[in-house]
Amino acid sequence: MMQWFVPLMALMWVITSLVVCLINLEQLPDIIISIVKSAFGWQEAAGGVAGYTLSQALTSGFQRSMFSNEAGMGSTPNAAAAAASWPPHPAAQGIVQMIGIFIDTLIVCSATAMLVLLAGNDATYAPMEGIQLLQKAMNTLVGDWGAAFVAIIVILFAFSSIVVNYIYAENNLYFLNLDNKRIIWVLRITTCSTVIAGTLLSFPLLWQMADIIMACMAITNLTAILLLSPVVHTLASDYLRQRKLGIRPVFDPLRYPDIGQQLAPDAWDDIPRD
Repeated sequence: MMQWFVPLMALMWVITSLVVCLINLEQLPDIIISIVKSAFGWQEAAGGVAGYTLSQALTSGFQRSMFSNEAGMGSTPNAAAAAASWPPHPAAQGIVQMIGIFIDTLIVCSATAMLVLLAGNDATYAPMEGIQLLQKAMNTLVGDWGAAFVAIIVILFAFSSIVVNYIYAENNLYFLNLDNKRIIWVLRITTCSTVIAGTLLSFPLLWQMADIIMACMAITNLTAILLLSPVVHTLASDYLRQRKLGIRPVFDPLRYPDIGQQLAPDAWDDIPRD
């Protein structure tokens, strides 16, 4: 169900943002110029050279970007590993995952940023951040229904994230041979308890906890990626070689017996080969 629900939800938000941007089309050039000036202006560059501003910007950028698309954290490969790759080559599925980061960061997040910038920089926005700022912006742009629409979209994103991450966790229990009913119920109760506890904690504390947990995940996953980099290089080279020859890339594990231990048993045995 999630394979249809999540794209539909994201498409709904992007289309709404696009319609609002088209309604305010005359303001878009000034918004784009403002973004470029804020990123590459002389004052910003001078502030970045000072050191502290640059370090804060980098830290905040890494934290929020990881929270947005989870690149490098090792969570989305759970879904990629369960997908049917086409063309039948593991490198092809890796490319699909890269497209997901592009859609999430450059399309969904940029659409959200455009809404906030189009609404203006009114002084009443000063104490606001996050979802409150976005709701205020939507109210300014489309009327009273804007805040309710944002709330519904955020609830859908949150619900789908909780469900998908629970599925990842339960699948890992199966992988570790810990899939008995007692442990599964412990996982379910822990998941529900975590969601409830998250509503009771302060917003800054939640961000700090999320940053710490994501850093632990990223360190573990990036270490595994470094260890597997020779395998990745072999697979990518095989994929690009076949593309250059003008044929459909098909992975043949018999060509690379040295990485046989890294492959799931029988995962590529029934692939049709030309």
